[in-house]
Amino acid sequence: MIDLQDTTSIYIMADWIEYYIISKNKSLSKSTITDLLQAYVQDLKEETIDSIFSELTLRNRLYGKASPFVVNGKIIEPIKKLENIPELLMCLIFSLEGVKKKKGINDGTKLFERLSNEAAKVYLGGESEVIGFPNARSLKEQIKSISLKTSESIGHKTPKPKDKDKGVDIIAWKSHEDSRPNQIILLLQCGAGINFPDKKPISIKAWRNFIHWSVDPLQGIMIPSIPPNETLSDLVDDYSLVFDRVRIFKAVYNKNLSDPTLRKEILNWCKKKI
Repeated sequence: MIDLQDTTSIYIMADWIEYYIISKNKSLSKSTITDLLQAYVQDLKEETIDSIFSELTLRNRLYGKASPFVVNGKIIEPIKKLENIPELLMCLIFSLEGVKKKKGINDGTKLFERLSNEAAKVYLGGESEVIGFPNARSLKEQIKSISLKTSESIGHKTPKPKDKDKGVDIIAWKSHEDSRPNQIILLLQCGAGINFPDKKPISIKAWRNFIHWSVDPLQGIMIPSIPPNETLSDLVDDYSLVFDRVRIFKAVYNKNLSDPTLRKEILNWCKKKI
């Protein structure tokens, strides 16, 4: 069980309650939530509990039919089993503790990239690929492949080894299926860690030099948290298109993924973490 590390944020505390309900598949009453949080928060106020309940009620609406829980009065009840929603639990784990890097242990970041890739593919109703570092192919080879698949001209610049991926983890596109350029292109980065706001926005200019897109690509970021509206507005200013936990999870929920082993791999990773 992950400890609650931040008791100053209503949103993190709501994440922890959401994580608790899903990982343990247990209903929680308002009084039980109070008891759980008192182990971490001194002088816990009733209005704090009310705010957490309000946030979870909002999330219940945001998740819609994919919601893993329902709020019934003063009780929050799980309505989906972990085996069916491991993608959501993985996002919650990242939101609560960030990326834990230990030698020889899978930190889950590549799983998050693959999950984000699936979400982008479903969202666009098109194609997408995980690119960048580390990869069996060089960035130059990956760019050439993407240029062929999107029917866009290869650029006049070749990325240097130090460039790695220029901030891009996923390229997604919505083809007209006529083997011609001029289509929607998304350049996406994945921010699984807690400090994702420190990530630099993607350099569209650099990528226009790598591939001569006939339409400027739209940049975006994938994050495992659910930011409050004011934070979301700031993220949009920096990263344009924001896929948070709600959007990622709803995109893949109850879908047959193109990455057939991903859901099982995520489930196994989550079980080791909890």
